[in-house]
Amino acid sequence: MSDTIIWLDPWYPVDDEVIRQGLERQLMLEIPADHILACESVRLIARRGDTDDALFALTEGRVAEVHMTWRRSTETDPRWPATAIFPSVEDWVAESMIPLHRELSSLR
Repeated sequence: MSDTIIWLDPWYPVDDEVIRQGLERQLMLEIPADHILACESVRLIARRGDTDDALFALTEGRVAEVHMTWRRSTETDPRWPATAIFPSVEDWVAESMIPLHRELSSLR
C-alpha cells in the first residue's frame, strides 16, 4: 500500500519492521477498551515527521490517522489517542495529507 502513495512532507512511510511493531504495540497499550480502535487490527503505514501522528491500515481498506500519546499505560479517556478514520488511503491523502502539506508549504 505505502509503495503506491506519493508521500508529501511531513509524512513518510515506515518500512522498518522493528519500528512498525514497536508503534503497533505502543498503540495497543494506549487505547482503552471503549476507544474506536479497541477491536481493530492495525498495521503501521507511515509517520508524520513533525508530530506524534501515525497512519495505520485497518480492515476493509480503511486507514486511521492517530495522534499517539506515548503514555506508558492505557489512556483513561476514550478520546485518546485522538483518531480520525478514513474510508480509504486515497480519502486520507485528499482530506489530510495534501491539505496539511499545502498549509505547511504556505508557512515557509
